[in-house]
Formats: sequence, structure tokens, C-alpha cells
Amino acid sequence: MNKKKIFGIVFVCALIVTLGCTTVSGYMTANRYKMQLNQNYQRALNDLNGSVDNIGTTLDKAAYANTATQQNGLAAKLMRESSMAKAAISTLPITDTSMDKVSKFITQVGDFAMTLSNKVSAHQKITDEEYGTMLNLEKYAKTLQSDLMNINTNVEPTELTGSLEKTANDFTDFPTLIYDGPFSDHVMQRKPKMTQGKSELLQGNAQNTAAEFLGLKQEQLKHTQDTTGNMPTYNFTTNDGTVTISVTKNGGYISEMQNSRDITSEKLTYEDASKIAQAFLKSRGITDMRESYYVITDGRCVINYAYRLDNIVCYPDLIKVKVALDNGEIVGFDSVGYLMNHTTRKLTPKLTADEAQKNVSPRLKVESRELALIPTPGLHEVLCYEFRCKGSNGDRVLVYINANTGYEEQILILQISDNGVLTQ
Repeated sequence: MNKKKIFGIVFVCALIVTLGCTTVSGYMTANRYKMQLNQNYQRALNDLNGSVDNIGTTLDKAAYANTATQQNGLAAKLMRESSMAKAAISTLPITDTSMDKVSKFITQVGDFAMTLSNKVSAHQKITDEEYGTMLNLEKYAKTLQSDLMNINTNVEPTELTGSLEKTANDFTDFPTLIYDGPFSDHVMQRKPKMTQGKSELLQGNAQNTAAEFLGLKQEQLKHTQDTTGNMPTYNFTTNDGTVTISVTKNGGYISEMQNSRDITSEKLTYEDASKIAQAFLKSRGITDMRESYYVITDGRCVINYAYRLDNIVCYPDLIKVKVALDNGEIVGFDSVGYLMNHTTRKLTPKLTADEAQKNVSPRLKVESRELALIPTPGLHEVLCYEFRCKGSNGDRVLVYINANTGYEEQILILQISDNGVLTQ
């Protein structure tokens, strides 16, 4: 056998051995990764099981707690366990919406606990309805814990997903929870107060309303896909596609307008934009609005306006106006907050401003004060005194004291820069 053939045979054998080793090594690495992944899933499932078990036990105890100290302690534990349970769920191999109801349940447990903690801290009593909600949540926690106990963790991810789907089926009838928190069901079910009871507009009439608002002829707009949901709207766009505008089907109000044209220079100041925006609102018949905060970004100045009722600023009734800083054109309008919240109100404080100010921190120097209506996390409303203060470190601070109870509802830090004034 000549040397070339021997070399060829040796080369082929070496190649086969190398490929074989590489394949085995790759298989072993993949298998190791798979084992680690399965271990992570098992750990997450165990963590979820433990947190849900603790949630059930804590809810059981909470139904019998009768002092503020104990109630606040249990609420804090519920918030911690809810947070850990959500972290565990995020690790599990769930690729669809099958566990959405379970995630919602866990989120609402923590949210409900925070609501109760705030209430107890304000020296308010937990109602019978809220105790009933606790018992209902406890029942679902025990159901979930029982389901999780029956899941075999030593299975493939696809089989684990199937087991979790069975668990999710027990939450298909999870009830609506109404409480004052950002994840309460009533938040998503809210309908605009301004459009309630208003007749539905024909699409042609809505198009005419949109054209008048933009200062265009009706034929310069074309109808696009409508928006459904809690605030149905007719949607239109200009023929060149740069401007979009929405009109509520009930009542025919302009809810949003956006002009997406390029803005390449900033010739105007915030003061210029403020005058232009105020004149625009007045020209559209929108009155009794007070400017609150603004921000400048990408050549546009966005200014927030809140409704003013006599001497009370109603922050939920919000309108945003966007002004282009190259030529002063109105390139944005958003009245969704106003449409959702504006209604007839009778607001009378029980406390005087001097009485409320006693609850402002002595480390703050009060510079001004006025009545303000602010939204709660659950999108209810509370009448407060707004105290504009200065901190010892130079911070500009807003403190909101409940005008009826004296409870400190909210503290905000003003962020002031060349690009605007915002709150944090």
C-alpha cells in the first residue's frame, strides 16, 4: 500500500474520531444545559409552591388580626410573598396566556395587601366586604397550592407546561375584585365619564368634526380602522398619512391627534409654546384649564393642562398639547384623561389649610398651598391640599394632605431642567 493511501486512511480515521468526539461532547454539553434548565424550572416551581402556601396561611391569619400593627405586618408579608411568586412564574416555561389568570391572582394579592396597609396606616377600619375578599383570595390560594403539589417536577418542559395549563383551568372563574389599587379589575373596566349617556355619532359626522379641529376640509381625511374597547373611536388620517386623529363614537369628542412630521430645528422657547397652546385650547372652546408641567423632547414641547374648578385644580382631568418648536404648529393633542374623568363635582374640604399643614414634615419649608383633586392608585379621587415646599437639600417637593382626614396621601419631587418640569 503506497504512502498516499495510508495517509488518506489515517486522515479519514482521525476525522471520524474527531467528529465522534465533537458529537459526544456536544451531546453531553446539551444534556448538561438541559439538566440545568430543568433544575431551574423545578426550583421555580418549588418557590412558587412555597410562596402560594405562605399567601394562603397569611390570608387566613389576616382575617383574624385586630390591631394595626398585626394587620400591617401581615400585609407586608403578603406583598413579599406575592413578589416572590411573580418572580417564580416568570421563570417557568410558559409561552402562551394559559397562566394569565394565575398571574393576575398573585398580582392582585400583593396589590390588595398594599391597599389594606395604606388604609390601616390612615387609621381606617377594614370593612366586612374586604374581609370577604380576603376569604375569597385564601380559597383560591389553597386551590392553587393544591394543584401545584400535584405537579410532577421531574418531567420535560412540554409536560410541565401541560400540567400548568390544568392548574390554570381552576382560575377560569376567578372573580372580579374591586378595591382601590392599580391592578383592581375596576380600573380596566372604567368607561369615560364624558361619553356616558351620549348618542353615537355617524362616521361622516365624526369625520367632519375631525376636519374642523384640524382646520381641513372633510375630503382631506380618510377613514381608517376604528378602535373598540371602553372608549370606541372613529380614526382618521390625512391623505399623506402624517396626521392621525380619533373621535369618540359617543359624544363626538376629539380624544387624540398626532402629527408625525419631522422637526429639525428649535426656534421657539417654552414660553412661546405655552402661549400658543393656551390660544389653541381657547380657540377650540376648551376653557378653565390650568397649565401644570411640561417637557421638551425632539423639537416638541408637551404641556399638561389640568381642569380648574373654582379654586381647586383637578389633576385627573388632564389634557396634553404638543407644540412644534420650529414653527409653533400644534402637532399633538391628548384629552383621554379629561374624557375619562371629567364630571360634575361638589368638593368641600373639612380641614382648613392651616390644619392640614400641621401634617407636613417640619423638614420642609412651605412656599405655597392650594386645594387639588388627585387620583389614587386605583383611579378614584381624593381632595387634598397641595403644599409646594423646599427641602433642606434644595429639593422642590409637593406634599398632598387629605383635606378631610389629614392623611398624607402623596409626596412628589419636582424635576426641573432646561427640558421641562416633571414630577417623580
